[in-house]
This record gives sequence, structure tokens and C-alpha cells, in this order.
Amino acid sequence: MFLTLEELKALTTFDEVAGLDNNSLNGYMLRADAWIRRATKRNDLLNTQNESIQQDLKIATLLLVEYIWYWDLPETKEQAISHDDSVKLGSYTFNKDKARIGEETGNDELDGILRSLRYSPKSGAFFVVRNGDS
Repeated sequence: MFLTLEELKALTTFDEVAGLDNNSLNGYMLRADAWIRRATKRNDLLNTQNESIQQDLKIATLLLVEYIWYWDLPETKEQAISHDDSVKLGSYTFNKDKARIGEETGNDELDGILRSLRYSPKSGAFFVVRNGDS
């Protein structure tokens, strides 16, 4: 995992998330880690020594835990399948039918982190064929 339970509890902006038991938080963190691996198409991120990537992974895990927790709430699920055109989250309202192009989670910071870590193969020659003169 990219984040410890203690870091998650200290950094979350939701008191409800911080108040969850360790087993629930571990489950959310495992789901977040799996989401990161699927979204980036990379299984090697756990072994990275790059501090900026490690920091991005911590932020992505935190944001994804909050995101997954929010969508697991019964009221949120009911709103998602309702036929209402808009959803209200606190003082923020968004239109469900008008997502921006390229948006994955709706959180610009999280989407940017996931895109920056995405695997992109580099093309190029792996070997050179010589004509025997050298």
C-alpha cells in the first residue's frame, strides 16, 4: 500500500473516514491501490524509489479512498441511479450528464496524478542490423 492507516486518518478531510475501523480502511486502501494499478497499467509502482512519485501515490490513495467511500454510501448510490439530472454534494451541485472530456473521477488533481503515472510504451529500435562491414 502507498499510504499507512495513520497517514490516512491524519490526512482525510472526512471525519467519517477517519472514524472507520482499521479493517474497513484497509479494504478501501486495497481497492484504491487496485484502482491505481488498473488506471496506470503499472504493477511496478509499489517498488519505486522516486520520492515525487511516492508522494503522488499517497495523494492518489487518499483521494481514491475518500472517493470510493463516498460512492459506497447508500444515499449516494440511490442518487446515482435516480433519474435526477443533478446531484448536490454539500454546497456543490454538478450535472450528471455533462462530464468533461477525459474526466475519470471528476477530481482534477486525482485524474492528473493517474494520467501522469500511466504506462506509455516507448517505441524505438531494440537492435540494429549491420551489413557486415563493421
